[in-house]
Amino acid sequence: MEHAVIIGGVGERLVEAELLKQGFVVATPSVDVDGYDMLVECGPNWFHKLQIKTSKLPALENNKPTGYRFTNFTSRAADFCIFVCLLHNTFYVMPMSKVGSGIKVAGDGSGTSKHEKYFSAWHILKENPHEKTVT
Repeated sequence: MEHAVIIGGVGERLVEAELLKQGFVVATPSVDVDGYDMLVECGPNWFHKLQIKTSKLPALENNKPTGYRFTNFTSRAADFCIFVCLLHNTFYVMPMSKVGSGIKVAGDGSGTSKHEKYFSAWHILKENPHEKTVT
């Protein structure tokens, strides 16, 4: 089994690649910073702190996949949390203010949880919280 740090690192690189592909400028700290994993520039002198959480496989119940579960949010310093579902190679982009003590998502955007609306929601990173409310 892979070490959690390696799986987390893979998730961070996938998020970084996706952000660059979408035209964002990305900065990663050269040392471990408590509370966020990277910064993304969303406008002139306007950055969001991102926390990246990665899950390798969906949870199983009775040998059937039931979705990805993410827990243990010890810090709320980030503006957004990006949830990476490795098996599906997908992302959920969620404002940290909407993250509770844990979330469960389908991994492909098809689930019924209230968090499915954040499936590939990269556009919300471009919303300026000083101009309007981030959804």
